[in-house]
Amino acid sequence: MIGGRLMMRAQLERDQATATDAWNQRVEPDFQPVGAPLACFVWSRSSREDVNSDRSAALEDLRGMFALGADLRAGDELVAVTDRLGFTVHFGRLKLEGPAQFKHTHLEVALRRIS
Repeated sequence: MIGGRLMMRAQLERDQATATDAWNQRVEPDFQPVGAPLACFVWSRSSREDVNSDRSAALEDLRGMFALGADLRAGDELVAVTDRLGFTVHFGRLKLEGPAQFKHTHLEVALRRIS
């Protein structure tokens, strides 16, 4: 039933760096692709502009829907969200914020655009 809504594809990348430096801090992240592109649907719930005297920022609440069996972890990143034909729908990298929320028919995640 949910399969008809998952009309986009996204390559999932996960940080593979496990080492620490001399100060016991994590080394620079090393994101590598995890499996084949996942069927998904990414949308914007709301968008607004925050303007003050120092800066101007566009804020957007992005969400993503995935099949129940998808291997998603907090901190993973989506690259190149495309439609089924391969045309880019969402430009740039999107980071998964927190764990995936279980819904009855799918998994839902909050996304943040990385710039």
